[in-house]
Order: sequence, then structure tokens, then C-alpha cells
Amino acid sequence: MRRDPSGCRLGLTLAALATIVLGLSGSVAMAAQDKTSASAAADSVRSLERARGEALMRADTTALSRMTADEFVEISRLGQLRTKADNLRDIASGALKLTSVQYDSTTVRVYGDVAVLTAIANNAGTFRGFPFAGRIWYTRVFVKREDRWQAVAMQHTSIP
Repeated sequence: MRRDPSGCRLGLTLAALATIVLGLSGSVAMAAQDKTSASAAADSVRSLERARGEALMRADTTALSRMTADEFVEISRLGQLRTKADNLRDIASGALKLTSVQYDSTTVRVYGDVAVLTAIANNAGTFRGFPFAGRIWYTRVFVKREDRWQAVAMQHTSIP
């Protein structure tokens, strides 16, 4: 074992140094894998959001039901608290009918089995016979369950 000029032993052997380097490279590889996994999850959530928009246009409550958790809650642009049942009922009855759905500025952040999507929606349609159109900022929270993402919460804010 070597000693430094002050007489202290230098305890790093070649084997110990190799172990440290291999450990660090393994950590870097795991971080890269985690980043790839998060990117794939974010892409999956973006895809689900596009499919949701298409299902809204078709008033496909079966597809929308699969994409939405039973405990889903929404705070609408009018400040109303709405549930999954409220939304599906209004779509199925025709009380809510979308004629245009466009998304912009979409970002997704993934935190394990939770994903937070923020975007701008530019939607048009009718709600209980009254036309609406305009842009909103919205946040939708997803939870991954049984290998699929489901929306659990949403909040919208009108853009003046």
C-alpha cells in the first residue's frame, strides 16, 4: 500500500477503483433507462389525450369511460365541480356536443405512476343548447393502473 507525502496510506486499489467506476456507469445507465421510460410514458399519455379528443368528437362514451377513472373530478371553466358520471351523462344525452377539438402547447411530466398533462384546448360545440367556443388552459392528472393510464382530475381556466 502506498503512502502520501504526509505518511497516510492511500487505500484505493485498482480493484476498488474499478468497482467504483463500474458502479457509476451502472447508475448512469439506469438514469438513461429511467429517462427513456419516462419519455415513453409521456408519449403514451399524449396519445391517450389525442384519442380522448377523437372520442369526444364521436360522443364515444364507452371509450371515454375506459380513459377516465371512476373517482375522476373536474373543475370546469365555470367553476363547477363535475364527476365522471356528470360528463358521460351529458355526452350520452347530447347535452354536451363538441364540433371541434384542437390541442396546442401540450406538455407531460411523469412521476412514476402519475402523469400531469398541461395544454391549451381550442374547443367548440354546444352545452345544453348554448354554443361555446374558445381557448382554455387545462391540466389533467393521470394515474397508471393495471398497465394503462386513466384521468383522475382536470381543471380548466379560460384564456381571455
